[in-house]
Amino acid sequence: MQPRTRDGLVLLLVGVLLGGGVAWLLGRRRESPPAAAPRALDAVPAGAMLVATLDLPALRASPAFASFLREEREIPGLGKVRDVCGFDPVAALTEVAIAIPAAGEGGDFGLVAAGAVQDEALLACASKVIEARGGRPVVSGIGSFRAVRDSSAEGHGEIAVRPGGPILLGGGAYLRAMIDAAEGRGGNVGASAAHDDIARAVGEGAARVTVVLTPEQRAEIGRELALSGSSRSPAASLLSGGASVALGPEIAVHAAVLCDAEAPCAALGAELRAARDARAADFATRLVGFGAVLERIAIAAEGKALHARVKLSAEEAGVLVDRLASLRGLRQPAPAPRPPPAQADSDAPPRGDAGPPPRGDAGPPPRGDAGPPPRGDAGPPPTDEVVTPPRRAKPDGGAP
Repeated sequence: MQPRTRDGLVLLLVGVLLGGGVAWLLGRRRESPPAAAPRALDAVPAGAMLVATLDLPALRASPAFASFLREEREIPGLGKVRDVCGFDPVAALTEVAIAIPAAGEGGDFGLVAAGAVQDEALLACASKVIEARGGRPVVSGIGSFRAVRDSSAEGHGEIAVRPGGPILLGGGAYLRAMIDAAEGRGGNVGASAAHDDIARAVGEGAARVTVVLTPEQRAEIGRELALSGSSRSPAASLLSGGASVALGPEIAVHAAVLCDAEAPCAALGAELRAARDARAADFATRLVGFGAVLERIAIAAEGKALHARVKLSAEEAGVLVDRLASLRGLRQPAPAPRPPPAQADSDAPPRGDAGPPPRGDAGPPPRGDAGPPPRGDAGPPPTDEVVTPPRRAKPDGGAP
């Protein structure tokens, strides 16, 4: 074989192999599964003190919690979400995470929502809500996200979203930290070994919350306990805590705390059992149906961990959740609009020489013999009715 012919065949073989490799790679790309949907925790920045997650499909399927997620949501003062926005953004969400940073100003928090996100419709809805409340919506780009905020109320938070999600709600620097975490430029809470430890202790659940104390926070707790004379309290040894709610034929609630030593966890367990027994015997607690549940909570120390567990039937849990919501005012109807004040009638008799009692800085109105009782802690709450002072008699004894 001539050298030139041999070289040509080698080049042809290399070309066939390279061409086949490229075709194979292209075929593999076409066959590869789609990219995984973003997870809510991917956008929670590292250093969060509290992290709570909700599995919305699981909660919607539970008889105990479904009513809260299926109810028509309203925007206070504007009406139903569907009427304002044309759709309900929550209906297509699958996961929500709430985070509170360990080092931040009071009130800082972040919310991440994942699922089928309509980014343009969400931005339009948020802008409409801001305008309806008298604000000025401004939409801007931040990395791969677009954010909307009220320029007339700086520092009150903003919403950011990108095609495919997630949705981010936060304020100022923390929102940008969430965007950095979602885009991979900053660390997220998934790298926190402390959150992982307490999450493993409480287990998986449709709802879960974990709290990790920083060294500075633990030192502050120690100082406060020392000032109160409780420097030896087992609470000084707490590192983290959490709770999870697992749904199934029974609803299992599992709470846990991790301590820096075994003895404080055992002592804390004894204190919690005594508090449980006292609270379970309380008449008000038993009246609303929580006494029997408290009696069933099993509290036990296991090494450097303290666990509290209880199981409820779905029906029992639904009743307790409904009662708790009622006690907290979550299901109270919106107050009816106040009626306009009564118009003065030109034919009505005069209200007295002195006129109505002053309402300004001159102090409370004189009570008189027929006046209402004082409105302090012992008196009834104020009402909307208008109280007309008694008419005075003329000096000559005639009619007023």
